Amino acid sequence: MEVREGGPKEIFGHVDHSLLHQQVRDPKSEREGELMAVVEEFVGTVAGEQKYTRTAYVRGADGLEFTAAPGTLEQA
Repeated sequence: MEVREGGPKEIFGHVDHSLLHQQVRDPKSEREGELMAVVEEFVGTVAGEQKYTRTAYVRGADGLEFTAAPGTLEQA
């Protein structure tokens, strides 16, 4: 078992984002909400290179969270 050092941010793959905890809009879905977290997740290995993806978690006004691409989010 691999042991990770650091706090919860490092353990869960959280990364900083300039709009964190602000109102954002996802242009693809046209939904708005508060950016709660951006997480970097391992998706696999291709040609010996590890690949990761980043996912933004946004909480809408209805209290439900949805995911979006963090690079496309706009300030609402």
